[in-house]
Amino acid sequence: MTKEDFCKRLKDINLTQKEFSEITHVPYSTLNNWGFHDIQVPKWVGPFIEHYEKAKKYDAIKKMILDSKEVL
Repeated sequence: MTKEDFCKRLKDINLTQKEFSEITHVPYSTLNNWGFHDIQVPKWVGPFIEHYEKAKKYDAIKKMILDSKEVL
């Protein structure tokens, strides 16, 4: 994953680099270095973003189900 791909994926899931840094406990300065010189985006980042995105969808579904139970 390139730095550009990383930034695009974060934008797609409405997450800033700062928020990603806080969630993953990766220093923000480390994130900024990804893609410069020979520092690549780590391989775990792609799968992490995919799982994060799925978790957000499941949380939304769970909330809808719980909210609908309150109406009944």
